[in-house]
Amino acid sequence: MKKHISIFALLMIVATAASAQPVATGGDIFKGIPLRSDSIASSFVVNVNTMDQAKQKKLNTVASQYQATRGAVLTSIGTGLAMSFAEIVGKEAINLVKIRSRQKKEWLQMRQSECLFVDSLQSVRGQCDFYSRPSVAGPLDPTGMVFDGITISAYKNGKEVLQMVCHIDSSRFDQLFVHSRFYLVLDSLVFYPYRSYLPNMHVSGSELARQKKMPREVVDYWRTISQFDFAEQQSPQIGVSFDLYSSWINELVQVFQDVKLGSFMVNVPVTEASLRDSVYIYSRRQALASGQPVIEVDGSSFVVPRSYMPVAANRPSWGTGEYKLKVVISESCRYNPKGDRAKHWHRDYKQLVRMASGGKAKNEYLSYAVTTLRDNGGVLLKAVYSPVLSNVLGTDAKGAGGSGAGNTRP
Repeated sequence: MKKHISIFALLMIVATAASAQPVATGGDIFKGIPLRSDSIASSFVVNVNTMDQAKQKKLNTVASQYQATRGAVLTSIGTGLAMSFAEIVGKEAINLVKIRSRQKKEWLQMRQSECLFVDSLQSVRGQCDFYSRPSVAGPLDPTGMVFDGITISAYKNGKEVLQMVCHIDSSRFDQLFVHSRFYLVLDSLVFYPYRSYLPNMHVSGSELARQKKMPREVVDYWRTISQFDFAEQQSPQIGVSFDLYSSWINELVQVFQDVKLGSFMVNVPVTEASLRDSVYIYSRRQALASGQPVIEVDGSSFVVPRSYMPVAANRPSWGTGEYKLKVVISESCRYNPKGDRAKHWHRDYKQLVRMASGGKAKNEYLSYAVTTLRDNGGVLLKAVYSPVLSNVLGTDAKGAGGSGAGNTRP
């Protein structure tokens, strides 16, 4: 009850201060006119009259009636104000819960975006030769093939993160002559998870350091969460895919530009138990020797067609077959829903927002509450005074609200 009275008193003071208009005082009314003057030309004498006992008794009777009515008015206003304020507080408490829910959703999106890194590149040398010399046997003659798979290396901050070596599967050479296709095998893979691109933070440490106004605590927090940790980044997986494209011209002088001939894909799950000295190492040779399962390379590709280029009219010839590769490297994982960052997700959310906004912190609750109270101020007062005045004065609630004259009850 004391809290309700305090709230009522505070809001009434604010409402009164905001709506009060200047009222003329006695000094203002008689300004420039002396209440008493010693001037002979004009003098004004002010006498105070005393009320007789009969009039005083009548006044006291009327006063007692109004005091009882006024007490009811104040009690009703206080109760109505407390109830209306409680309704708004309850409503805004629900809205603040909605804010927290929205923040949690945004945090989940940020965490999920950290769990995926993708980068792509074209073959460094551009167009390459698939064969070592021209052929007179035909456009798909596989003899003289020099292509024997690819080796992919990835670096971060000058240190190697990944090296993958693939070669043509020699056990399936017959497919070159039967279906003009070739296949690949993964010979070796070396991966350094603690140097990896996970978690994929959208702001780098160097960018944070360059921002002079960035608080030190934010930079330190970034350095902590930007390091790969199996406790936070679960089930990491390496993905490498590459497509082979070729361009050539046939005997009818038809040009074929950047035709996709095939695709290959490798997905390698990495566990903490599979590391040796913090490094994941795979060797096909060792896997076969120990009877362990090998990592397969999915996909295949047609051999690269040779371009028609006759040396003479009666001597047809086909070139060395040009091609290029498009490679996509990816690292993915799942965030740990039971990790330390998830347990303190709101703290983590605020720090991530500060990183993205240059270190500025924003109190979304305070901003929302101020806006809501400002927008609902009129609703609060109207909800208080309409039913109160209707009960006290005996008028229709709509009329008491100020939208029209009320009907007087009989």
